[in-house]
Amino acid sequence: MSSRTIVVGAGLSGLTAAYALIRSGMDAVLLERSQRPGGVVRTERRDDFLLEAGPNTVRSTPEIHYLVRELGLSGQMLVANPRAARYLDFRGRLLPLPSSPGAFLTTSLLSPGAKLRLLAEPFRGRRSREDESVFDLFSRRLGPEVAERIVEPFVGGIFAGNSSLLEAAAAFPTLVRWERAHGSFLRGAFLERRARRGEPSAPKGLLSFREGLETLPRALARALGQSLRLATPALGIERRNGNWVVRTPAGDFEGAGLVLAVPAAAASALIRPISAEASDALDGIPHPALAVLHLAWARADLMRPLDGFGHLVVPDPSRRILGAVWSSSLFSNRAPEGYALLTVFLGGARDPEAMGLSDEELAVVAARDLEAERVARGSPRVVMITRWDGAIPQYEKGHLRRIEALASAEAALPGLRFLGSYRGGVSVGDVVRNALTLRA
Repeated sequence: MSSRTIVVGAGLSGLTAAYALIRSGMDAVLLERSQRPGGVVRTERRDDFLLEAGPNTVRSTPEIHYLVRELGLSGQMLVANPRAARYLDFRGRLLPLPSSPGAFLTTSLLSPGAKLRLLAEPFRGRRSREDESVFDLFSRRLGPEVAERIVEPFVGGIFAGNSSLLEAAAAFPTLVRWERAHGSFLRGAFLERRARRGEPSAPKGLLSFREGLETLPRALARALGQSLRLATPALGIERRNGNWVVRTPAGDFEGAGLVLAVPAAAASALIRPISAEASDALDGIPHPALAVLHLAWARADLMRPLDGFGHLVVPDPSRRILGAVWSSSLFSNRAPEGYALLTVFLGGARDPEAMGLSDEELAVVAARDLEAERVARGSPRVVMITRWDGAIPQYEKGHLRRIEALASAEAALPGLRFLGSYRGGVSVGDVVRNALTLRA
């Protein structure tokens, strides 16, 4: 029996998994359909603008810093100011997101009654349901205003989703665990922080690199060398004499292990002849479409200082954008002199009809909303627009049952592993952490 592991898909999950396997002394080969590794982590330079078509930043985690050190990228890393303000567009005004207990008590985002309810969180007891939504969890523990005005816009920013549809135990497992174990978010956070006192931790702040986030997958691809096979699509998989066989135009690849690190739809198609249950589970994960607009204004046309990370939008009939990252304020070298670059998001689960708009119409909608928010006036320079047909996976109700179906398939089929942002967290840090678990 071959000891090789075949990894299918050279997005960040597959690249990290293959790298971890090889670093631990195992034989692995990584197959990628396209000519370019990195998946949705995509950086482009256009007319002296540095643009992130996918994720814009990486949350600082020990696993990310492990990869940065291993790949020799420390000198290229950029760290955003951890105190950079985040704003919420609430009723036409950009208000700072409260970042401390005192700020929650003074913010105009919440009514006096909502602030009093926050203080009662440690005393509300345990009443969670297995299928409770994110909105219901936060509404029950912290109050409807917090769920509507703070949680919902952040769900739009993280998932491009709807908090009433997402399954709390899948999307925010730590908070659910804190409530079940300690009866309170606040108590759980305090006890966990105390238990971890003295453990090594990553520096605070959001990360990127001088030449953008694609620096990370490019470095992983270089490290893999000949173990990475680009332009080698997986046409099908089968079991043969206890091994996994992946059929490609370049011939069959055989090994004891198979890691499917492709998007859920592609993984579903590959696994269907072997496990219909796993394929159905993957097909049941929604991926709404999302448009990412890179828009630039002359700095003279800004209506306020862009002194933070960016802003998200509390749902409002007068707004269509989900929010914007203030890219040129977050990191240097993102825009030429005299310009401000904003990365604006439309669509997702909140506004699927937005994807029916033309690029010109999307830009008009974004400019209108940003001017109404008193961020920038007039028509922007449209630097780039990227449309993702299947963007961020939605951990909607029933998601944990779908993940259990994948775990059952893995248990029944030795050597099989499913990896992707549809499992264990959608952030870059989550993806890297999950992929590194393949180390021997």
